[in-house]
Amino acid sequence: MLDTEEARLTRTGTVTINADGVFVEGFSAENGTCRDVAALAALWAIGELQRELMKTLEQPGGGKICIG
Repeated sequence: MLDTEEARLTRTGTVTINADGVFVEGFSAENGTCRDVAALAALWAIGELQRELMKTLEQPGGGKICIG
């Protein structure tokens, strides 16, 4: 990602966002440094959030966004 070798996620995990920051757990990548894993995990999470937001906006109960 930050060099000429392509890095990709090989395992997804959990991205937690709170007042203290963003925490990435359980992700791994092929040809990736820890910085690459953090960036790829953030990109993955943004994509998931965007997909669920669009489903939620399309119809009531359409997405998997829950209020706890």
